[in-house]
Amino acid sequence: MSISLKYSIPIALCIFLSLLAGCSPSKPPAETVTEKKPEKNVVSEPAEMTNRPAKTVPEQKKASEEKLPVITFGGNSSKPAASSTSHQKNSSKVASSEAEEIISHLKELQILLGTWRGITKKSYGGFKAVDQTNWVWDFRSNPKQPALVMSSSKSPYYRQARMTFLPESNQYQLTLTDTEGEAKTYLGKFTAPIEDIQGDDKTSQRTYKLEFTQTDPVQEKATRFVFNQKNNNRYLLEYYRQRGSDDRFFRVDTVSTQREGTSFALIDEGYGKKTCIISGGLGTTAVSHKGTTYYVCCSGCKAAFEEDPEKWIARAAKQKMKK
Repeated sequence: MSISLKYSIPIALCIFLSLLAGCSPSKPPAETVTEKKPEKNVVSEPAEMTNRPAKTVPEQKKASEEKLPVITFGGNSSKPAASSTSHQKNSSKVASSEAEEIISHLKELQILLGTWRGITKKSYGGFKAVDQTNWVWDFRSNPKQPALVMSSSKSPYYRQARMTFLPESNQYQLTLTDTEGEAKTYLGKFTAPIEDIQGDDKTSQRTYKLEFTQTDPVQEKATRFVFNQKNNNRYLLEYYRQRGSDDRFFRVDTVSTQREGTSFALIDEGYGKKTCIISGGLGTTAVSHKGTTYYVCCSGCKAAFEEDPEKWIARAAKQKMKK
């Protein structure tokens, strides 16, 4: 009996002290359990219930991805559209400048505009070939490369011709499509410069010799065409063929070409209201836009004007201000 009392007092004292302290060695504190409950529900709760998207990427990984540097090439990538637009504007200005240069050189030759009747010196089947051509401006086929063009259905040498100027090489270029449909390219140079001389009728007459030699396709016997302008209403088209492998050419034929009708082109004077709004030459055809009448010199200029009148009206106004 004495032994049980000896041990029962310390045990009772220990239980009393434990209750007084409010702790239990076998259970975790109540506040610890309370803190863990919300953490269990964070991921499992639907996004619409929490008013924020569910976490699919750990926050630490996401933050590290946002801090990655942005790599750019050739400048600030935040303004690609502006840079592209600027480049396009510059390219457009260059193209427009080159087109104006081409037009200025071709204007020296626009005495060719109009309808012409040609007769060959050489006979074909006992008869001389008679041809009719019509030279006009072409601004529509390739706006960046204006040209003087003509077509023929009867010439023994060609069916189409396109004459333009190459600013990069400072040369004229002639592209001919022959009677078999083959395109041939020629580069030109003046062998007699452009001169304006006074004719018998006291008007200024334009003369020159422009020689075109075949460059493509390269062949053993190349050909050559020479525009020998005699006056405003007559030119000779001389046809040559290469002899041997050197630069010797012999004349095959001469086509004597006469204008149908009379040219009223003025060389040193303006044309007043009848100035072609596009080429600056003599306006022979009236066109209108928004109630205002303008003039053009050929069917090519007429087609270009009707396609985009605002463009040519603005261009003419700008050129007038420069003068």
